[in-house]
Amino acid sequence: MSQVPRKPQEEEEEEEEEDELVGLADYGDGAESFSDGDPETGADEAFLDFSDPFSTEVKPRILLMGLRRSGKSSIQKVVFHKMSPNETLFLESTNKICREDVSNSSFVNFQIWDFPGQIDFFDPTFDYEMIFRGTGALIFVIDSQDDYMEALARLHLTVTRAYKVNPDINFEIFIHKVDGLSDDHKIETQRDIHQRANDDLADAGLEKIHLSFYLTSIYDHSIFEAFSKVVQKLIPQLPTLENLLNIFISNSGIEKAFLFDVVSKIYIATDSTPVDMQTYELCCDMIDVVIDISCIYGLKEDGAGTPYDKESTAIIKLNNTTVLYLKEVTKFLALVCFVREESFERKGLIDYNFHCFRKAIHEVFEVRMKVVRSRKHQSQMQKNKRTTPNGTPRAPL
Repeated sequence: MSQVPRKPQEEEEEEEEEDELVGLADYGDGAESFSDGDPETGADEAFLDFSDPFSTEVKPRILLMGLRRSGKSSIQKVVFHKMSPNETLFLESTNKICREDVSNSSFVNFQIWDFPGQIDFFDPTFDYEMIFRGTGALIFVIDSQDDYMEALARLHLTVTRAYKVNPDINFEIFIHKVDGLSDDHKIETQRDIHQRANDDLADAGLEKIHLSFYLTSIYDHSIFEAFSKVVQKLIPQLPTLENLLNIFISNSGIEKAFLFDVVSKIYIATDSTPVDMQTYELCCDMIDVVIDISCIYGLKEDGAGTPYDKESTAIIKLNNTTVLYLKEVTKFLALVCFVREESFERKGLIDYNFHCFRKAIHEVFEVRMKVVRSRKHQSQMQKNKRTTPNGTPRAPL
């Protein structure tokens, strides 16, 4: 059974988990490849280790919090397990902490901790400082179709406590289930929640805390776009990736380019031009088409091989003189571009520039892996220093 860390005097001795070196896994493992426990539920049956500095540095921790039935588990299942939104209606309420290890590529590596809404983590018996220490982002989900006054009170308490422990946390507010609201009601709800949340922080003298707000629903692509922006803030190489994309599109006559994680449909980087929601939705639909067709026709007769590999490419011509162009970058990353038909006539130039772009991405990947190996080695050395030759922990001085 998963547990929340207790105060030191109440902790039982537990073995520390050894996180595997972050790398590329085989495509097509489905939900099991993300789960660190039961593949059906994603529940972690071991003690939840909040204190491993190597784990939180290499795989930033994302906390998913909110009141009961606000939609936290549904978000997780739809984004990372490809569950149909309609199937989430049958999900049971979460009654214990669940951890997901998302390790799709060298850049999309993080842990998601889904916290039950009915647990009071600020009870004196819980060590909430251990929960927030080392956390990269805190996503607080608010049900827009319910009375959100209680949710705002819990949000304020959570944010203020978390900020005191870790001022570097990114606070992300998902105003969820907006599919049932009219456009005017969505805007009014977002304005009201934004105003009340920031007023509460101002009254507490914490105006410097920044909250980011997103209107989300699992029934459209808004939840994927919101998660994309959350994850991007946790990628140290983001400026490098954006710069590479800007150079690529400016030298290729491309209108817009996204670097997608094909498993979750999270875009980890895009160029500096504004993101249009319709453009993003077209990219997601294209990825779905490519992966689905590849899974049906891309495998050998004996089922060997992978449906998405270095030869994967797709071209879709739209009826507005625009061409959608997809190319494989790594086993889990794809470049999706919007190109005018007249510019696409120079496909040879685009392919050459893409080859240079792909090579640069792999070089960034190699640097990332060297950093991971170095930090893991340092972490292991520190653990060894804390033990005596016979393996027992050193007594504190």
